[in-house]
Amino acid sequence: MSTKNSIEVNLPGQAAAVPQPPMLPGVPFNNPEEIGAELDLTRSYADMMPYFEFCLTQSMKTRDAMNCVEDIRVGAREEERIDVFPNPNPKAPILIFVHGGWWLKTTRKHWSYTAYGFVQHGYTVIVSDYTLCPKGRIPDITQANRAAVAWAYEHADEINGDRDRIYLAGHSAGGQQAGMMAVTDWVQHGLPADVLKAVVPLSGIFDMRVIQHSYLNGFVQLNGESVQTQSAILHIPDSAPPIQLMVAEEESTEFHRQAEEFLEAWKAKKLDGSLVIIPDEDHSTYIFEMGHPDSPTCNAVVDFFKKH
Repeated sequence: MSTKNSIEVNLPGQAAAVPQPPMLPGVPFNNPEEIGAELDLTRSYADMMPYFEFCLTQSMKTRDAMNCVEDIRVGAREEERIDVFPNPNPKAPILIFVHGGWWLKTTRKHWSYTAYGFVQHGYTVIVSDYTLCPKGRIPDITQANRAAVAWAYEHADEINGDRDRIYLAGHSAGGQQAGMMAVTDWVQHGLPADVLKAVVPLSGIFDMRVIQHSYLNGFVQLNGESVQTQSAILHIPDSAPPIQLMVAEEESTEFHRQAEEFLEAWKAKKLDGSLVIIPDEDHSTYIFEMGHPDSPTCNAVVDFFKKH
């Protein structure tokens, strides 16, 4: 008998086939093409442009319809800015949203629409941004989002926010960033250890070795050090905010595996964690629901935050 990852042994009396480890160290894949098949979203859609155009159109409508303070600089790089949607009521809980795009596509201007649903639920919303790869690197992106958290804490009163109720969510590359924010030692950044009261990574990558071994690394350029520092699963602390991982039912197996393994590691540290799977949706469609206050995605996030 032979299997894909086995050595064939045909001689009588000898042991059966011996399973061999995957060819790529640290990940359950044999070659970069297998990873690409799981993570290359452009292969899932004949044309991504309608999705980007939808995001831009809906986001422009959102900024026109709502009170929006645009282009606040929070970091050293030009792109490290935020757009803020203050709630009309003072002392509102604050949601920081970190956008995706494989660390190399889209900006906060594509994702303004995500603020609408949460403002309706009583939140002040901050849409964070960062320098895209390859101009920047993923550690730079992590630092930019930490700067957004620091800005929210320092300026909460100015945006009708409550610095004691800051929450964070991120999708895709932003999901990876949400994981990094959840494991950050905020005291080292001059903030309270519990500055984030709860975190929701949507479709995050928490073990970045899959990215380092994939076609994406030609753009994001992870190396031996950064693949370690940017893998949240390798830095789970003894104390951290409650976390709710989210995945769409129809996403690829790898997104589900990443969430399940991260949750297992999180709970092994006796930390508060859960996993929500949004039925009948895929990687893009369920994030589109963030703009609708009554959608399953929006309600799942809000219901979780209300507990914390």
